[in-house]
Amino acid sequence: MSRVLALGNITLEGTSVSTLETCVAVRELNLCFDIGKGPRYAAGMDNVLLTHAHQDHAVGIALHIATRKLLDLAPPNIYLPAQICEDMRNLISAWERLERRKTRYNLIPVRPGERYDMRKGLFFKAFPTEHTIPSMGFQVFEERKKLRPEYIGLDGPAIVELKSKGIEITDTVEIPMVTFVGDSTITPLDRFPEMLKSQVVILECTFLAPEDLPMARKKHHTHIAEIVERAELLKDCEYLVLSHFSTRYTREDVHREAAAALPESLKKKTKILY
Repeated sequence: MSRVLALGNITLEGTSVSTLETCVAVRELNLCFDIGKGPRYAAGMDNVLLTHAHQDHAVGIALHIATRKLLDLAPPNIYLPAQICEDMRNLISAWERLERRKTRYNLIPVRPGERYDMRKGLFFKAFPTEHTIPSMGFQVFEERKKLRPEYIGLDGPAIVELKSKGIEITDTVEIPMVTFVGDSTITPLDRFPEMLKSQVVILECTFLAPEDLPMARKKHHTHIAEIVERAELLKDCEYLVLSHFSTRYTREDVHREAAAALPESLKKKTKILY
């Protein structure tokens, strides 16, 4: 069952449980991170940002494509690690052959550090993560025009006159909106601290119990204790969303362990996606 989180001007809808399904839609940005089993709430999202190809994150890709065709929506844009692009195309083609029909979609191979525009004023950059198969995380930005300080306070006619003279009165600013790390060890937080400055940061937190820390490292996942150790790195985000909890924990376990482990600086900004 999906959950809706209202985070200021950002709305998340999704589910993220280890080994079962991960798909997180961001309505205002017209995208979803991973596609899980192809849930209905994600069908309206034009853009899929796929972190990696484990089945609980990617098995629904062909269904997502087919559902959008059934709803007479545009072919989806599927952004994914460049090294798995051909295998994903082969997988989708296999479903086409099985169902005796052609589908329409755009597969876009992604490389860390490069800019990918989804629409005017909205783009993302990817960063490498550390998992058991090729994987990456994403940071999504809005691009806005901001009036230069020297022109603040001018009235409309004065602004129009400056523009008519060809004077540039605005600067372009990049606003980091959402970061989605995906399945990974804690390492990307240390390597790329700038991606933690987004308004919303979504981290996997697969393991919670103290005795599960060795398992987290063995499985290339993150333990809540490792997040707590990096509380200072997370000071600039407005919301921290923890997700991808192991099925060994009940929802009650998750809330209890998180409340016990998180310092006040994180507790007041943290939401649970389970």
